[in-house]
Amino acid sequence: MNRLSSFLFFLALCLYNTSVNFAQVRRSLGPPVNHPTFNEYAPSISANNKTMIFETDRAGEGKWELYYTTKNEKNRWTPPKPIVNINKIGKDNDLIGGPSISYDGKTLFFFASFEGGQGDMDIYHSTWNGTDWSEPKTFGNNINTKAYEGFPSVSADGKSMYFIRDNFSKRKDKALCYTIWVSKKQDDETWGVAEKLPAPINMDCEKAPRIMADNRTLIFSSVRKDGVGGFDLYQSFQEDDGSWSTPINLEYINTEEDDQFASVSAAGDLMYYHTAGDIYTVTIPDKYRKYKLVTVDGKVIDAITKQPIATKLTSKSTNPKERAINTVVDANGLFSMIYRVGSKYDVTTSPLADYLPYRGKMDMSTAKETDNIEKNIELIPKKLVFQFQLLDKDTKAILKDPKVKVMDAETKQLLEVKVDKDIANVTLEIGKLYKFAANTLGYSFFSRSFKPDTVDAFKDRLKKIPLAVLKKDVVVQLQDITFETGKAELKPESGEELDRLVALLDGNKTIKVEISAHTDDVGNDDANLKLSEKRAKAVVDYLTTKGIKADRMIAKGYGETQPLVPNDTDENKAKNRRVQFKIN
Repeated sequence: MNRLSSFLFFLALCLYNTSVNFAQVRRSLGPPVNHPTFNEYAPSISANNKTMIFETDRAGEGKWELYYTTKNEKNRWTPPKPIVNINKIGKDNDLIGGPSISYDGKTLFFFASFEGGQGDMDIYHSTWNGTDWSEPKTFGNNINTKAYEGFPSVSADGKSMYFIRDNFSKRKDKALCYTIWVSKKQDDETWGVAEKLPAPINMDCEKAPRIMADNRTLIFSSVRKDGVGGFDLYQSFQEDDGSWSTPINLEYINTEEDDQFASVSAAGDLMYYHTAGDIYTVTIPDKYRKYKLVTVDGKVIDAITKQPIATKLTSKSTNPKERAINTVVDANGLFSMIYRVGSKYDVTTSPLADYLPYRGKMDMSTAKETDNIEKNIELIPKKLVFQFQLLDKDTKAILKDPKVKVMDAETKQLLEVKVDKDIANVTLEIGKLYKFAANTLGYSFFSRSFKPDTVDAFKDRLKKIPLAVLKKDVVVQLQDITFETGKAELKPESGEELDRLVALLDGNKTIKVEISAHTDDVGNDDANLKLSEKRAKAVVDYLTTKGIKADRMIAKGYGETQPLVPNDTDENKAKNRRVQFKIN
């Protein structure tokens, strides 16, 4: 290849690369979003980058309305459709425009000249009910006045609304000029009195503010000395002290046309904007992005029923310099949370009467802004229904007519138990201690302390309780029979279990039993034997005072001679210290 050929090849390669880079920087959306006959104006993109709402005159006769388009399974925009519930409110000469979707996708803000408004143009909002947008509602006079208010943009945390207001002036170049204002949401959820943003935001001729997902970066259109056309796009960042940085001219976008109405994806990588009557998209260079963001979409649901739950999520970064992120979750349970790439967050829910507090984590340390992260948050109910089924200990046959009692260990209150098809149902609260007892005719009773925990929420809550048939040589261990250390006097709490034995003996008059007491191996063998004999007799004496005839009972002490388990731990020793009865 000669020098001339080499040079032409190099030149062609450079031109090719330039055209490729330009195509990557700025690209018209083309059909079906952009229409060759009509104008597309003020695009607003949802946080997940899958829905776009824009203003257009494609209805004809000079009427401006709101349309929406969504991405299909091939990630392509579908033919736009009108938002009927909003457009139908307007009359033939009404203008509806400046749409802005909230970052959670549940509220649509816009301005319109509807009849009955406070001024030339007023700001309205509509909510998504799961299938359609609601009838628009206006804002109060803290935002809307007799002047022109338009192009609203609400921060991702839902606490700030930016919009324009007519500054009653026109420049010599005939540009319609406005000023940018902000209203803050109050503790009572109302919007406060709007305030005009200071310089260097408002200088002379501003338009169409958009607050980005980080709640700090503001992109707006302005006519300024360093501009290259009419309206150009600028970007400013709000510092920790509330001041705004000197706006930067977004030179990678701006042309001799009016470049305005920016909408940036929640991830912060793509910008959609209006120029020359159409909607364009552009990849935002890294140097214009202070933070890289990633969106997490999901649903808050009941861990058991999988039904949606309305609540509020709070995400606190492990970096103390980052602001907490508050996300409202409506009755549909859907949420979108925007996190900073590289950060880690602790996520909690607002207190709910029927659910345990949620404490989870969102780790974005290895996330990428292009990730589509989906995560459901499952809340565990405070109360769960537990079921109890009685079985024959030997045959495993289901026992009829179960008698079940459940008592709150703290309040001593008996809970309501409903029996359905030989299964006892009772509602218990996670983390509470209960005392459970069950029996049926011809069988021994079963009793235990029971404390449901969060693990039980994800288990089969049907508990199968084996009962021993009342026949010769059956041995049943009594629960919660306690004595003072080294003594044979029964503690008062032993009465609950012993009274169950009284009821069993009263209901089975022919039964005779041996009451046996056992110890661990601590201390002298002979002393342990004598102590166990005294304890067995103390139990018999108690039963006698309750009306059980003495000739139906034998007291027997075994000391440490019949351990259930090796006496090698404190837990095992406690198991060996026990009182039992055996049917003779």
